[in-house]
Amino acid sequence: MKIVMVNNYREREKTLQALQNLTRCTGQPLETVDHGVPEFERKVLELSPDLVILTGSSALLTRSGTREEFQQEADFVKKAPVPILGICFGHQLIGTAFGSGLSDLGQMIQRFDQVSVVHRHPLFDGLPPKITVAESHRQVLNKVPLGFQRLAESTTTTVEAIRHETKPIYGVQFHPERANDLHPDGRIFLQNLLKITRTRA
Repeated sequence: MKIVMVNNYREREKTLQALQNLTRCTGQPLETVDHGVPEFERKVLELSPDLVILTGSSALLTRSGTREEFQQEADFVKKAPVPILGICFGHQLIGTAFGSGLSDLGQMIQRFDQVSVVHRHPLFDGLPPKITVAESHRQVLNKVPLGFQRLAESTTTTVEAIRHETKPIYGVQFHPERANDLHPDGRIFLQNLLKITRTRA
């Protein structure tokens, strides 16, 4: 399976960590494309991906100039020529591209936390109704974007996971790629996504 990681981080260390974590949890080698490269869509599709994963970021979409910086990526998401998973910032980018807004929590949430599944989906096969996953964010989607279904919530975040109703677009506010031996739920989630993607191929 060919997976392309769209890098939204501005810090090299965080980029490398995301790549290592995703490689470990998916068991697949990943190609990377930076969000700001010229002709972004062409660069991604040249790699013939089966799945595109949008990383987190320290950027905030509510700050001046950020939406313009990530506009190419947002346009790509709306076309969805291939299956897409957005993680944290990537999830927010998907949501805002389809009409959602953002709310600031007033504090950084940085811990493993429980997320409740509110709508069963193959993404959560083999997982309990409440999963334990890594969180690292201070902003959240303030509503379910148009054409999407809400799949999960937490005590701090109403929209923890979404899926498009007709396109293979998924978003999660949490970080499944930061799973570890003590908290493996994120890795199981990503493996389920790979199964879904293979089935569609």
